Order: sequence, then structure tokens, then C-alpha cells
Amino acid sequence: MNPKQLDAPAYTIFRKSLIRKKGSERQLSFLESARQDLDFLEFIRGEVPTINGDEIPVYGGNLSEHEYKDPPSDTERALHESWSGVIPAVACRAAFWGEVTLRHIEEGRIRASYLAANGGALPGGLERIDRALSEGNETAIDSCVRTILRRLSGLTEARGNRSPYVDCPFGRAWWRERIAAEVCSSTSESRENVLGILRLKQSYWEEFINLIVSRNSIIGDKKVRDALVHSLIRQRANSDKSPIFTSAKLQKLCRLLGVRGAWQEFGVLEMSFLNSLISEEIDSHFSS
Repeated sequence: MNPKQLDAPAYTIFRKSLIRKKGSERQLSFLESARQDLDFLEFIRGEVPTINGDEIPVYGGNLSEHEYKDPPSDTERALHESWSGVIPAVACRAAFWGEVTLRHIEEGRIRASYLAANGGALPGGLERIDRALSEGNETAIDSCVRTILRRLSGLTEARGNRSPYVDCPFGRAWWRERIAAEVCSSTSESRENVLGILRLKQSYWEEFINLIVSRNSIIGDKKVRDALVHSLIRQRANSDKSPIFTSAKLQKLCRLLGVRGAWQEFGVLEMSFLNSLISEEIDSHFSS
């Protein structure tokens, strides 16, 4: 599948122009456009062309603002199935997820204002946009613009390469389901147990992805990554209050594994041995 995408260079210029100056007239115009779907689409489509390719399938149902911000597990699975033909080299691009999100706005599956919403019980997207516009606070305006860009596709200029994986709900769903399927295939672990780790909390998922995309990270190796998740599942079965289940501890564990991987080749090890090795590191350094 060679799906349609936004023109990457033009889209990069577009994003950079929007975050260049806090509270600028351009930011105000962008926020005003996000109040109405057609205005929002016109604002972006008028400046960023689309590269021809296969038509992107659209999710079959309409999503509420809450479902869009934080899709339930079954919805994430259905979203991933919609784009099962997409390859990872495409799914890591903000230009691809930008086109996906715009298509869902065009088809009425989501509203443009959803992109401005923060997590939890904080104000909804439209309320946040209206408040930023009425109060005129430069920082609030800029923050709202950046949230919209993160939800739209990921904002790599500010958040790095991890952004499409963690900030864009559609991108996050695709990657979480893909990684879950890989772990299930190599470990025979249940999808429910795997997602219990990958969906533990947003900060944990974000650190997990940060470690994957970081250069020279030990869990950039799929085999090590699968074994790590499998070991974390076993650890959680013993105690979900283990200190390993914080983003800081996960980072430390991967750093320790990286040190060990410098003198011990993980790629040639059997999965069972890798599991034992990782569990040993957890028991040695993160016992509660």
C-alpha cells in the first residue's frame, strides 16, 4: 500500500510557521479555523498539497471527543485494522498521519476542535480554543496551537521523532497494536496481557517509544523488545506495584540492559534466556 500523504516539505514549513511566534496573527487565525471543520480543512489544504497515492481507509464509526483523545483498546484495534496495509516506514511519518486525520475530519468521523482537547477531565477542545482566543494570552494560544498539531500528526519540531507514535491518537493506536501483535507472536502471550503493559499509562508508553526510537537503544532490537514486554508482564503478575512500572525506572532498566548488551550479544540468545536475563536485572535493581 502506497497511501496518500501530505507533502512532507510543505507540511514541515507549515508547522514551523505556526510555532514560530507565540500569539501571532497566524496562530490566532489557525485557532479560529479550528472552531469549524470546513474552515480548518481549508486552512491546511490551501497551503499543504497532498501527494497522490492509494486512498486511505476511514474508520467506520464516528468518534466522540473522549474516544478520539484516548481510544479504548477495541477501538485502537479496529483503527489499526483499517490501516493494516501500511508499512512502518510510512507509519512513522507526520505527513501520513496528518492526511489520515484530515480525512477523518472530512468524513465527519471526528471534529477539528477535538484536536485541541487536553487529557483527563480538563476542558474540551472547543472550550479551550474559545478561552485562548478570548483571553488573548500568548502562552495559552501557543500551547493550544501546539496541541492541535500534536494531535493532528505529531509535532516533530518540538517533540522529536517520537511524536507521531505518542501524540497523534491514530498513530499511537497503529503502533501500539503493531507492537502488541509482534510480542504476542513471538512469546505466545495474550493480547490482553501485552496491552496491560503497553496501555499502563501514557507516560510509560511514551518512555517505551522514546527508548525504541532513540539511536543505539537496546530495545530497538525487536527480539529484546519482545522479551522485555514479556518479562514486564510476568513482573506485573507478581505485583503491579513494582517500582519498575514508572517511566524513570523503565529508562534505567534499558540503560542497564544496554551496558550488558555491550559485552553480551543479545541477538543470538534464545527468548527464554533473554527473559531470564531481563528478569534477573529487574530483581537485582528494582525489588520493592
